[in-house]
Amino acid sequence: MKKVGIITYHFAQNYGAVLQCYALQTYLSQQGYAVTVFDFVSEKQQKNNDVVKHGASVKTAVANICLLPFTHSIRKKHARFVDFCQKNLHLTPHFSTVESLEQYIEENGYDVVISGSDQVLNPNINDFEIAFLYPFKTKAKKIAYAASTGNASPDDIQKIQCYLDDFSKISIREQKDLGKFDAETAARLSVVCDPVMLLRADTWNNMLEQPSGKPYLICYFLHKKLFREEFAIAQKIAKGRGLELKVINARFGPNSFRKGTVFDAGPGEFVNLIANASYICTDSFHGTLFSLIFHKQFSCLDTKQNHHDTRKKGLLESVGATAAYQNIEDPLKICSTLNYEEIDCRMDEIRKSAAEFLEISDE
Repeated sequence: MKKVGIITYHFAQNYGAVLQCYALQTYLSQQGYAVTVFDFVSEKQQKNNDVVKHGASVKTAVANICLLPFTHSIRKKHARFVDFCQKNLHLTPHFSTVESLEQYIEENGYDVVISGSDQVLNPNINDFEIAFLYPFKTKAKKIAYAASTGNASPDDIQKIQCYLDDFSKISIREQKDLGKFDAETAARLSVVCDPVMLLRADTWNNMLEQPSGKPYLICYFLHKKLFREEFAIAQKIAKGRGLELKVINARFGPNSFRKGTVFDAGPGEFVNLIANASYICTDSFHGTLFSLIFHKQFSCLDTKQNHHDTRKKGLLESVGATAAYQNIEDPLKICSTLNYEEIDCRMDEIRKSAAEFLEISDE
């Protein structure tokens, strides 16, 4: 049985980051590999993800004071993330340095080490660490799966090119990122799906609980500047359908005081809230993807001012579900019919391509 290790942002207090890691680990385990997740978290990453914000600036102090009303919920949500990871991820011992990671890989005889998914190729974000690129020689084959460059420029990618040259296979998550790589690297890149799509609904169903209470519409909004407009759309749909309105709290702030806000959902609770909803309104890629996986009626909200993040629209186009796409500037439309038989067929084709990439040969 081949031994496979994964490094990614598994530690982040972010639903997509944790669930994509869980999905990749679970998929590879289903294929018969012995899979672990490298519990690499540098000191900088640990501080960035702590419950309390660090720093001596006035801005940091004010932020911590503003969060005081939510202290209990913040700690409960944090505990649920930790609990989910401990119970569902096959974590190695903790590392905080590249040297300790390198030593562990060599001593434990890994056949393959995977970087990804998520923004493991974006050196611009605060949580980036060069460890994501395995910057050392190893007998293990290096693979990047569904890696994202985020807002990195071609010049930024060039700075890490020497590490990419050591990878036997590289796949990226976004088609638009192809142009950021040099011609030689671009020629060997594959574009594959986010790991969450690798798992079908029957696998995700294993973490579901029986729904209780009234039928509801769930909101999951990431863009705080658009929250008011997006929430108004959700209110109209909920009222028209006689649904209770719930909101998964993406970040703590003024919008968190709204009635129906779910403050403390961990990754498992997030999946349950999506799966058991009667309707979903979201501006999130993973909110959109889970809506498709669970065959939901939903509205994928966007703005005409968005010229950068095309992932949601690209996903809907790739599976034939553009009827669920709603620009907030346009007249309201409610997506009541999606051909999930066709959508499932298209998703299976996308999964097939990803499965071929993830086949680990002896070469």
